[in-house]
Amino acid sequence: MPKQNKLDKTKIIALCENIKKKEGEGAVFTLGKDSGLKMNRWSTGIEDLDKIIGGGMPCGRIIEIYGVESSAKTSLAFHLMARHEMALYEPSEGSYNEERAKIFGNKEGQLIVHRAHYGEEYLSNMIKFAEAGIPIIVLDSIPACKPREDIEKLKKMAETGTENTERIGGTARLMHRYLPLLEEICERTGTTVILINQVRDKLDALPFGEKTDTPGGRAPKFFSSIRIQVARKGWIEIPNKDPHNTATSEKIGMITKCKIVKSKVSNPMGECEIPLIFDKGFVSFEEMQEIRKERMKNNRVKPVKEEKENK
Repeated sequence: MPKQNKLDKTKIIALCENIKKKEGEGAVFTLGKDSGLKMNRWSTGIEDLDKIIGGGMPCGRIIEIYGVESSAKTSLAFHLMARHEMALYEPSEGSYNEERAKIFGNKEGQLIVHRAHYGEEYLSNMIKFAEAGIPIIVLDSIPACKPREDIEKLKKMAETGTENTERIGGTARLMHRYLPLLEEICERTGTTVILINQVRDKLDALPFGEKTDTPGGRAPKFFSSIRIQVARKGWIEIPNKDPHNTATSEKIGMITKCKIVKSKVSNPMGECEIPLIFDKGFVSFEEMQEIRKERMKNNRVKPVKEEKENK
């Protein structure tokens, strides 16, 4: 076993000073010193979620929220944006709904919506808004963030009827190209970036391994300080009294389960459940019970004949 050299602290201190001269103050520092990189947090407004992520969402970090369809990913994003004085929403899926945004507390002049045509436009504008110091940016979603080259090729194929020449992995290349710069800027400005992602079945899944994966390559997983998996655990229902609806119960909301799959800022694998009332937003379990009682009280049978007479 080779003998370890005697520690010469003077050489190491001199090396640190040289780095500071070349790269600027704060480029290298010791634990306990004011580095300017102190991580602040902001409350999600959901107590249980705050606790499992270590006391609130971290400023200046990238957060990935992913899950299957209709698992409340966009609803949670709207709720988080409403917690800030200003927010940028990038609806690359083209499914922005103003009324839904208002339900979760977003207001005119507070929520900025940017609609683009290509993935490069979405990501480059996210970088510009992060540089400007906007508190939160949401990209909804990663799979819909397609490169210009791929979209142009698909247009040409549709127009000419030629064979599809789209390269595989275009979105992953975009994420790999833009996220390192976005992460560096956010660390300086304190902008929190929320990436909404979906779930895909793994075609080469092993019997003992994960059966699903998320699109966008490895970059979103790597650069995210927190990865939150959301899922629908169950419905919030009341008896159905609508004669036009043949369902036995009316679904007025759902229970959303959040699981911290990865965290660089807290202990991972924490879980919580949050009630979501579709026309009110996220509520506590106590509020959920009160809302159910009130809805059931006011939900009387209205015959079709009476309905026609009222019209």
